[in-house]
Amino acid sequence: MHYIKIIIRSIVFSLLIFVCTYLSMRTFADQPAASCLSCSYLKDTFFLSLFSLLVIPFVLLFLIKARINQTLFSVIVSLIFLFIAFIINWNLFNDRVSSWSSYSTKDEVIATIAQSYPFILTGSVLVFIIFYTGYQTDKTI
Repeated sequence: MHYIKIIIRSIVFSLLIFVCTYLSMRTFADQPAASCLSCSYLKDTFFLSLFSLLVIPFVLLFLIKARINQTLFSVIVSLIFLFIAFIINWNLFNDRVSSWSSYSTKDEVIATIAQSYPFILTGSVLVFIIFYTGYQTDKTI
């Protein structure tokens, strides 16, 4: 029963990653991707977001088994959200914008942060709230 809660929270985490990524990089949706000229923005965002669904269940299980306190647990999951969302956004920016011009890595990072920080921060606060309130029920695994 407890593993079902981990799966549900992992799906919620992945959906939040998808929404955050989709909203933060939607200004580049009409630009073609360098890796696949016929790929749609929605499809790229969806498949990149699936990566989080492969990672987060194991992270959650490990953190729950570690028996850390509620706040630290939620902060770690929120930081993981920030990291994964940023990497996906960076990948989309690189594929749809940077590859068609001459951005340095530093410029890519700065442009990605400037484009996506409101959405990533909002998403990480939501993740913190969801996992902070749900921690007590998962702690018994």
